[in-house]
Amino acid sequence: MIDRDLLNNVRPWIESTLGYELPEAGDFGLRIGVTPDNDDAMPLYAVRVDNTVAVAARSEWLVELRPILVDLHPDLLFSVAGTYELSRVTLHDGVAVWGPVPCYVANSKTWRPVSSGAAVRLDESQVAEANWDVFWHVAGPSGIAQFGVYEGGELMAVASVSDKGHNIYEIGVEARPDSKGRGLGSIVVSAAGDWILAQGAVMFASAAHWNVPSGRNLRRLGMQYTYSALVSWEGEFQVPPQPLGQPIPGQPVYNRYPTWAMNQDIREKP
Repeated sequence: MIDRDLLNNVRPWIESTLGYELPEAGDFGLRIGVTPDNDDAMPLYAVRVDNTVAVAARSEWLVELRPILVDLHPDLLFSVAGTYELSRVTLHDGVAVWGPVPCYVANSKTWRPVSSGAAVRLDESQVAEANWDVFWHVAGPSGIAQFGVYEGGELMAVASVSDKGHNIYEIGVEARPDSKGRGLGSIVVSAAGDWILAQGAVMFASAAHWNVPSGRNLRRLGMQYTYSALVSWEGEFQVPPQPLGQPIPGQPVYNRYPTWAMNQDIREKP
């Protein structure tokens, strides 16, 4: 069971995105509502907290979506299979579903940062000089704060902080490909998390199931899995990559399927 204190820290954001109150602990089952008219809304949004699923979607989709939502067990709904089935309805209007997105939250009781002495908060000139094509998986210049580690004058890892509203600050992290596996991500995330707590805000991050190293890193630092989300956007349907990382250092990882048996219809990211 998830930590309800952590959930309550992000509940206002979840409920604003759903447009209705999230069921309390012990309320099992499926709730379906209409996408609200506010800045947090998405065309389709779904959250899973333990055995409770709450969904908000455009009203014109509900007749077609309801049988899918009712028939799919939450384990299937919150999987790549679920994104495919839901997108069969939404893609007719140019909307793609993505997920599931495991969401992590921390507070001062759970937070266990590593020493962040090597990290610096980037100033305006450093933000302007950073190569955001390399550090593409963070908010970059649009963030409210950025923290980095330099080696030999080169920026090696970055953690950015985004204001999601509701006093919730999201951490994004990216390291240069040639520096991964050295703990630099933990250093910059620790600096960002310490700064968020100093602002009196709620710390939030996400790491997909397939991104094993990032999920391990967040849990090691005291961020706890709190809920899972399905999100959506107007644009192309996209699929996740293969799993990243290794179960133990040095362990060879092999494709189960031959290349010819993989999906040949997947195109390169534009």
